[in-house]
Amino acid sequence: MKGVFFVLLLLLAGLLAPIQGTTQHYFFGNPVIRNFKPEEFKGGIQSWGMVQDPEEVLYIANNFGLLEFDGATWNLYPVKGGTKVRSVFAGKDGRIYVGSQADFGYFKPDVRGVLQYFSLADSLPAKYRNFDEVWRIYEQGGRIYFLTFKNIYSYEPGKAVKVVAPANPLEFSFQVNKDIYTLVWGKGLSILEHHQLKLLPAGEFFADKQIASVLPFDRNRLIIFTIQHGIYLYDGQRVTPFPLASENEFSNILINQAILLKDGAFAMGTQNKGLLLMDSQGNLLLNTSVQNGLLDNTIHTLYQDNQENLWLGLNNGLSMVELSSPFSRLDGTMGLSGTGYAALLKGNDLYLGTNSGLFVGSISSQRKQFALVPNSRGQVYHLNYLQNHLLMAHHNGPFVVKDGKANLIHSMGGAWDFVPVPKHPNRLILGGYSGISLLSISETDLGFVKKLEGLDESSRVLEFDKDGELWMAHGYKGLFRITFDQTLDKIASVRFYNSRHGLPSDQLINMEKIRNEIIFPALYGVYRFDKAKDRFVLDKTFSDLFEPTEHIIEMEEDVQGNIYFISNQRVGRITYDKFGKPTLEDKLFKHLREQLNDDLSYIHVLDINNVLFGAKEGFIHYNAAKTKKMVPFHTHVTKVVNISGEADSLLLSGSGLHGGQGPELPYALNSLRFVYASSFYEKPEKTQYQYFLENFDTGWSEWTTRTEKEYTNLPEGQYTFQVRARNIYGTVSQAKSLTFLVNPPFYRSRWAYLFYAVCGLLLLGAGFYEINKRFTKEKRRLILDKERKLGQKELEIREITNQSEQEIDRLRNEKFQAELDHKNRELTYSTIHLINKNELLNSVKLELQDMLKNGSPTAQQDEMKKIIRNIDHNITSEVDWKQFEFHFNHVHGDFIHRLQEKFPSLTPQEIKLSTYLRLNLTTKDIAQLLNISVRGVEISRYRLRKRLNLDRSENLSDFMLKF
Repeated sequence: MKGVFFVLLLLLAGLLAPIQGTTQHYFFGNPVIRNFKPEEFKGGIQSWGMVQDPEEVLYIANNFGLLEFDGATWNLYPVKGGTKVRSVFAGKDGRIYVGSQADFGYFKPDVRGVLQYFSLADSLPAKYRNFDEVWRIYEQGGRIYFLTFKNIYSYEPGKAVKVVAPANPLEFSFQVNKDIYTLVWGKGLSILEHHQLKLLPAGEFFADKQIASVLPFDRNRLIIFTIQHGIYLYDGQRVTPFPLASENEFSNILINQAILLKDGAFAMGTQNKGLLLMDSQGNLLLNTSVQNGLLDNTIHTLYQDNQENLWLGLNNGLSMVELSSPFSRLDGTMGLSGTGYAALLKGNDLYLGTNSGLFVGSISSQRKQFALVPNSRGQVYHLNYLQNHLLMAHHNGPFVVKDGKANLIHSMGGAWDFVPVPKHPNRLILGGYSGISLLSISETDLGFVKKLEGLDESSRVLEFDKDGELWMAHGYKGLFRITFDQTLDKIASVRFYNSRHGLPSDQLINMEKIRNEIIFPALYGVYRFDKAKDRFVLDKTFSDLFEPTEHIIEMEEDVQGNIYFISNQRVGRITYDKFGKPTLEDKLFKHLREQLNDDLSYIHVLDINNVLFGAKEGFIHYNAAKTKKMVPFHTHVTKVVNISGEADSLLLSGSGLHGGQGPELPYALNSLRFVYASSFYEKPEKTQYQYFLENFDTGWSEWTTRTEKEYTNLPEGQYTFQVRARNIYGTVSQAKSLTFLVNPPFYRSRWAYLFYAVCGLLLLGAGFYEINKRFTKEKRRLILDKERKLGQKELEIREITNQSEQEIDRLRNEKFQAELDHKNRELTYSTIHLINKNELLNSVKLELQDMLKNGSPTAQQDEMKKIIRNIDHNITSEVDWKQFEFHFNHVHGDFIHRLQEKFPSLTPQEIKLSTYLRLNLTTKDIAQLLNISVRGVEISRYRLRKRLNLDRSENLSDFMLKF
């Protein structure tokens, strides 16, 4: 089995080899281009030179002056007289050197960081003052060279300008490996040595040929681009024509400038054909012009920035070409119209289906153009190439593309997709708007067989499993598992699956065939079908790669097993290492999501290195062989503006902020706006920023695309403002910091506090003097008052003593009364105890009497009678009750007397019952005290209620307690 699999891989590799060989291009489509019109950068239409400083800020020589672009804002700095700036150079000393018409000099930041122009030509002797334009500026050996068509001017900072004045007029000059070359008109290509121009061997070849650029080709040779006489190689002794792969591709072009790119290719800015890219073998890699998205076909200057983007100074505007990006566009600039839905590569012909129709173009040409296939206008859903037939699933039905034309197979209505039937090479299943149909196919014939009854659902996503059963995923209902009879003439059964079978929902269930197995990305999570359980189970391997709430919309596998995907959150690729461990990569694809087709997402792998994504406008091509270098980029504070007053005022700008040390501000300027930018120029409007003001903010802010932050009414103190950027690929720059100090207001300054201290001491001294004066005066009065008051105090003391003694007597009496009350309460409780004792003795006496009546022996009877006499002697008499009544009235506020006065008809027994209720005794205790039964107590209570005329709702005990 492994041997068969290996053979199949070899065959597949053999089949793919010609495809890969024909699709390895510098750009498959058109590169991403960002255009800047003059109205946007507020400069002149033409630009002639470009350079970046160490902070990666871009400077451009423009018709209106020096343009500065920090990634967010444009600034224009005119030179003396407002002349056109033709050249620019960023010096190591922080100066920006410029050359213009009849002048050259440098820009240097003032104390606020605003660039100011200083002319160097003004110091020249009069005879060297008459020159035209400075077209090139180079540095060599610590000296800055300004090269014109007449003279060469050499400047060493702090010293006088030296002049090289050749006899013949000059043409453009060039620098290669620190050597400066120039074309002396009529003599040839020369090199500048020791402030003299020396003709190179064989340099006379170029005596009458204008040179556009001189660049290094290899260690021993230079490549020389002329404006209109071709391209040459120079080895130091002889000049030979550079071999071009196709002379026709480079015919009739006028080259204004050429540069060597970081990947070894040569970029040429032309006068009439836009941008051309050529490799070292003379192959044309790319030709981009107005037709492909440029603003203008005339390119005056080229510059590749630190992020490997190629900047073009046009005759009318500026353009930036994202050469480092592995993504390119196939859209309206190539004749393609509509949103991308389907793609198919057949030989060198690339078929692209959109909502506008089917388009075809050749990938063998660098100038790709697509044309509409006749009779294909309308929505295209899918493309298949099966048994020598190019099939197209279309809104109007199934089509076959033959002889350059789309032909309808059957008028059945809309068609979604074609699926080959396993083990039946002559049969196809066609998924349509209203179910599935059967087609017959061979290398010479294709025909509609029948509509299969038993499934009337719209069948867009279809896949056969290993058992030969057809699965259909319906995005809004669930999954259908379809079984055919052996002849494929009819559907044998249809089984429906949804959330009742293990899936997380009924909607948004997708189906993909990965590694020859069907998986089911659901609303969240990826599932597989367990046939034994007839249920769906979560696939942990795939599900763990994604977020818990992430919904996978589309997946596509290449021949190496890499899986490209689109989800509701991102776009990315899953790769596997040699141990089979998966890794999800999405950083490179972060900026794609918003550009893609959000109707029916689409991915198509053309070959191992070329992948197409359906976009809102055409397609986006991904070149997997082209690695995007995530080069670090800078974030910088570009301006600090005071917003405290009615009008904003600039405090610091540009170069004045590069050191990280900001201003020392008075308190009146404690409201500031910080403006910042980053040097990442790909989609700068999508770059996000975080800021943090130390000693004010609690932490980093949320990410935002705003490029400024305001702080108002900052308290005095030292602050450090930090800002960092995150580009479209998720790369975060190093934070840029700016430290500044807000001084306190004058009334809280050190001098103010010193003044306050001196004034305080003076006031304190004056206060002490005045107090001492008053003290002496008061002292005499106090002595007299003291004697008078002493007498009054003695009287008051006596009075207080008397009052104290009276108070003591009162307190003593109160204490005595309290003790008396306490003893009365104790007496009451003792009396009650005696009553209880009497009751007990009565009970014992009665029992003894009963025993006597029962006829006990005489001796015992005598003894019992003696005991009874003792008990009678010890039972408390009515005197005990009187004593209890006395103490009870004293403790309970004369309760018995008040009760008798209000209710004179009460009997003594009822009076006793009332007192016991007042004491809150239980019914059992009262029965013992009254020497009656519990039932007798209840009857007595009833009679007492009637005597007191109480309502049924009133509680007798509560009445006694409150009486």
